[in-house]
Amino acid sequence: MSRLLPILTGLLLLVVLADRITRLASTSLSASPPAAAADTARAAVRPAAPTVGGSVALPPISESRTPTLDRLARLAVRQQLVRAAGSTYLDSLISTTDSVIRRWPDRNGQALNVMVVEGGPPGYAPKMAGLVRQALERWAQAGIGISFAEVRDSAAADIVIQWIDRFDIDRAGQTDLTWDQFGRVRRATVSLALHSTAGAPLSDPALLSVAVHETGHAIGLPHSADSNDVMFPSTRTSVLSDRDVRTAQVLYQLPPGSVRDAAAH
Repeated sequence: MSRLLPILTGLLLLVVLADRITRLASTSLSASPPAAAADTARAAVRPAAPTVGGSVALPPISESRTPTLDRLARLAVRQQLVRAAGSTYLDSLISTTDSVIRRWPDRNGQALNVMVVEGGPPGYAPKMAGLVRQALERWAQAGIGISFAEVRDSAAADIVIQWIDRFDIDRAGQTDLTWDQFGRVRRATVSLALHSTAGAPLSDPALLSVAVHETGHAIGLPHSADSNDVMFPSTRTSVLSDRDVRTAQVLYQLPPGSVRDAAAH
């Protein structure tokens, strides 16, 4: 019997860890007040060095776990995604990132540093930086545990927001993300246009909508297929829908990394 004790103890530990993983991945969510949003974006995959930018409740999937615990974690995340399917558009993220949960790592209350580049193209006005700050504040109030701090040094910035005159294709905003192999976002660069592709000046409401939409991309959100959502590709609303808020909340409750079953590879 004494020989079986270490084995039984190990099995019990695995069961407890699996239960904890499942509980963490299925934490209940509370609704938050709405906020803002707008135009289109493109995310560029450029793997970064796997440095740690803050501890996470669960380690990124596939990093420093045994195969058994890794599969249990993937299963727990997939179950959470299934439960949230009707109230979020995370399926869009999974389909565009090859089944990778991609977001900023948890920062233990530390804000994301944002540099708002003022000036640039003709037609820029200081009030436009104010619109960007409104966009950041709306996402900060969405109840996802993300806040922003403005910095003046691009080297210290996690997110850089800059202005351009216009895009050559039909869009008013673009977000380029850099993330590592574990799905942890490392840097975001947001470009906002002052004019439409045809050269027409964009109104303040349109600029705000684009700024909120691109900020959504900067924190890791994908496009939504629902025109009522801020993250709809061509939305002109600057008010976050319940689905926008819910999607962001669920995204930041899940550990970054692949959710594919390792056995399926």
